[in-house]
Amino acid sequence: MRYFKILMMWIGFIVITSLYGEYIVSREVNGFIQLLGFGLLVITLIFLGDKTVNVLLKNKKEEK
Repeated sequence: MRYFKILMMWIGFIVITSLYGEYIVSREVNGFIQLLGFGLLVITLIFLGDKTVNVLLKNKKEEK
């Protein structure tokens, strides 16, 4: 179940990133909004990467 949850989080991140690229970056909007969106995407990526590593390492420890 943990792997499914992580997979769905990654799919959601990819969808949000593509929407960000389509509607924020490629159109003329305020630069601050672009910077804020980029910062939120980076923070989300760090959080998601940390969760993924924790799940994978926790699973590896349980196998030993």
